[in-house]
Amino acid sequence: MSDDGYPDSLTHLRDELARVYLLLRACVDPESDDGADCRREAQEMAVLIGKRVTASTVHFRLSALVDAFGLDTRQRDVVLLCLLAEVDSDSRRLVSDLTGGPLTVDLVLRAVVADLAGMPETWLVFAAEGPLVGDGLVIAEPSGALQLADRVTRHLLGSDLMDDQLVGIVRQAGQARCRADVLMPDHDRVAALCLLAAEREPAMLLLHGRPGTGRRTLAAATCEEAGVTLLVVDVRAALAGQWPDIVRLCYREARLRDAVICWHGVEPVINREHDHWTALAHAAATYPRLTLLIGDNEWDPPGASVGCPWLRVELGTPGFSERSRWWRSMLPPAEDFAAPAPDLDDVAATLAATFRLTPGQISAAIGSATGLARLRAPGPARLTTADLQEACRRQCGRGLVAFARRMPPCAGLTLDDLVLPARGRRQLTELATRIAARGRVVDELGFGVRLGQGTGVLALFTGVPGTGKTTAARLLAAGLGVDLHRVDLAAIVSKYVGETEKNLDQIFEDAERTNAMLFFDEADALFAKRGEVRESRDRWANVEMAFLLQRVEEFSGVVILATNLRQNVEPALLRRLHAVVDFPLPDAESRRRIWRGMFPEPVTPPDPAELAELAERFPISGGDIRNVVMDAAFRVLGTDRNATTIGLRDLVVSVGREYRKLGLAVTPADFGEQFHEWVTQDLLAVDEHPMVDVSGDNSGRWPCTETS
Repeated sequence: MSDDGYPDSLTHLRDELARVYLLLRACVDPESDDGADCRREAQEMAVLIGKRVTASTVHFRLSALVDAFGLDTRQRDVVLLCLLAEVDSDSRRLVSDLTGGPLTVDLVLRAVVADLAGMPETWLVFAAEGPLVGDGLVIAEPSGALQLADRVTRHLLGSDLMDDQLVGIVRQAGQARCRADVLMPDHDRVAALCLLAAEREPAMLLLHGRPGTGRRTLAAATCEEAGVTLLVVDVRAALAGQWPDIVRLCYREARLRDAVICWHGVEPVINREHDHWTALAHAAATYPRLTLLIGDNEWDPPGASVGCPWLRVELGTPGFSERSRWWRSMLPPAEDFAAPAPDLDDVAATLAATFRLTPGQISAAIGSATGLARLRAPGPARLTTADLQEACRRQCGRGLVAFARRMPPCAGLTLDDLVLPARGRRQLTELATRIAARGRVVDELGFGVRLGQGTGVLALFTGVPGTGKTTAARLLAAGLGVDLHRVDLAAIVSKYVGETEKNLDQIFEDAERTNAMLFFDEADALFAKRGEVRESRDRWANVEMAFLLQRVEEFSGVVILATNLRQNVEPALLRRLHAVVDFPLPDAESRRRIWRGMFPEPVTPPDPAELAELAERFPISGGDIRNVVMDAAFRVLGTDRNATTIGLRDLVVSVGREYRKLGLAVTPADFGEQFHEWVTQDLLAVDEHPMVDVSGDNSGRWPCTETS
């Protein structure tokens, strides 16, 4: 045997197998000269192997296995004998001659601990808590048969394939999406985490926070910067098997790879029976590396159930500065955007202010936006800001289905299309600015420290029906690029005590998670004035209102309330409002703009002078004007496929219909002689006389019922 160093791990393993083969041959006739010669030759080989190992610079898998599991020389030789019986046919025949079957515990003990024959220490080699059996390196059958675990065999022979029993449960983490200091700006804490990951001492660290806050990414980035492999275990998948066995196999895999092990989704373990946590804590306390736990909520182990240091790190809800930094670090380069390329710093700041996304959601949103760009046109994907906004809305669109409904945006319209007096328009513009700048003012500039709670925006829209309150809310949400959800009051209010409060709490929690803007229409029904307590239901109604006021104040998002009856709203709500926008009935000039803006391009409306006459004569709201135009459109355009013109007479008749629907009198004083005559001929006269053709030809008319 040469004194030069080993060229690779496999050559070293061959020499070690040759050495233990001599120990096996010595068992044929241990008292003979041949047996003594074999043992002496094995000792000499051990010395030479040690010299070659010292002269080598390569990594030896056998040596690493010995160090990882803390094997002594006898336990190491047990592993080698088991491996020899697996890979060498001559050794298998020799074993069969000695035992009449497979390798046995008795034969192994005679080969490797012959000097301890008959002593109690002999059986410590296979102690249940020892590394050979306890860590699952060898499998000892009740019959005495002994076999090396398949995963250990493959490892020693150079394979890094995952254990078959852990497929679908454990995976090796890939490259982190970003650096650890991007997720955690506290450089001292990042350095401490990296040091903890690199240490060879048992410790347990719980990373907790809402899903998507970057817990797994932080774990991967920390281990990457510490130069350590990370194994991630899916706890829910692991619980489908035998938990103690899975825990043992996971830590065996971690030792083989010299890895930090991370248990993701640990709540089912810490919330189950005590035995589940005990098995995990015991394995972690005996593993000389960091064990990471990832969960949603903060938690501390009961009593002294952890035999190693226990630490907790929370990844809280990110502020504006953190979101801006994440967006800027994850956005593709400017050349991946459609021309003209936007300023990426502005894009990052706008998206961070609009959407309260976690790092995981930001990464998913960018991937989704890239997919949208690819579907839009062939060739390389060219992103737009609209793609990113739509992808963010999709990330936020999960939830709120039980108590709210998403309102579609007003296609092709902006706040500039909303007809309001100058004061109301200025209030809406200021409200939009407040919502858009909320992240920078509250988080980046530090006003959030002064505010404490109440970092959200609460606005009240007041005015008679049809003045544009709902439309303004939809346009406001669309301009900011977020979804608007109308709260379903019927689904929220419950006759059972306490259920309404639970439903309200759920909708606010969902809205914070999904970045939705909440819209309470007819808000006076829910935010009504508190009254004097005369009976028990009055007391519960007041408790409900108190909870609602408290929850609204704590909400960090945007809430829009709309009411026709401002005087009925609880006065305590007014202090909590950040903006009150009045929507008065439009004046004549505003009505003229509304009339003119109601007609799409393919339709020919009356001339501007006629529309001005309608606006001057009929003091109705914008919602009423919409109803009038739609009624005329269906009557005129719906009966003639070639028609594209709506005349003045058609609109006047529809105004008459709207007046009657609202309970208003249709008089010559209000309509004028000409308009009243049209309404009388086309509406009132028809209503007074059934549409019956005395000639018997009723084609094209509504059928009538004969009466005797």
